[in-house]
Amino acid sequence: MQLSKKVKFLATVRNENSNADTVTFLILNELGCGKYMLPELCSQLGLARSNFNASLIRLRRKEYIAYSSHSSMGIILWWIKQGIDDKPSYKVDAPRWVIKNNDTAENEEIILGEEELWALRNGYNAGTFKNFLFGRTKNFAEKYELVKSISQD
Repeated sequence: MQLSKKVKFLATVRNENSNADTVTFLILNELGCGKYMLPELCSQLGLARSNFNASLIRLRRKEYIAYSSHSSMGIILWWIKQGIDDKPSYKVDAPRWVIKNNDTAENEEIILGEEELWALRNGYNAGTFKNFLFGRTKNFAEKYELVKSISQD
């Protein structure tokens, strides 16, 4: 019997992780990338948040998943390993906002986690800029408009 690449990969996941981490990986693989509020997700799955969060951390350290903290209770899961040799690329895979500079009509991408650097580099208050990116204001500095949010990935 010849095992498929997918089955070989799942066997590798199981061999390199505990049962709990393997189940967490399979659940995340089925859910797919997106924004998740952990208390709500754990409640729906019938899992203890502390155990689920510990699995997330272990899976991220082993590069089975990649996520960024969204708030004290949530994450943005932006990459899930799909094969033995699959590796995350932050610059390629991480979610990003697209903003339009209304003065030049050019769009610019801002990768999640680099929003504060962008604000400081361009001479803006980081907190005010983050409020704009997270949809609390429609325009920023009378110059920028949000074209695409990270929640649209």
